[in-house]
Amino acid sequence: MLKKIGISVKAAIFNGDELLILQKNDRQSDYPWEFPGGGLQFGETFPEGLRREVREETGLQVEILGPLGTWDYRRERNYHLTGMIFACRTASREVRLSEEHREYRWVRPAELGAYPLQESLRRALAEIDPAGLAEAAAVAAYLAEKRS
Repeated sequence: MLKKIGISVKAAIFNGDELLILQKNDRQSDYPWEFPGGGLQFGETFPEGLRREVREETGLQVEILGPLGTWDYRRERNYHLTGMIFACRTASREVRLSEEHREYRWVRPAELGAYPLQESLRRALAEIDPAGLAEAAAVAAYLAEKRS
């Protein structure tokens, strides 16, 4: 049986000290929460794919601050997906959801535990030093303040 791999990107998007999460419109009706993102297309760089996926899923334009962590997910028995989470910031809070998601929330990083996160994201966040997520929020807020 042919085994496949996929490469994906996710965006931890900050507006000030809050982070955007999306509720997935999934087939299993679990409706987990996740960061915007998706698979890279052939020939696409990480930044190109990340900006495209964020725009398609949220309508937002983002500035990429840098890599935050990695994640992986076995989608099917012979299909393994691996990806990178990037810290990003945006000046807008006006989200336009695609059909892939039901709802969105702007939350503080410390509030993420109150939401049933997608398993791959939950595992990835457990590997990220909480201070790193807080630092990404502080950097995003600082940069936004400097622009004002």
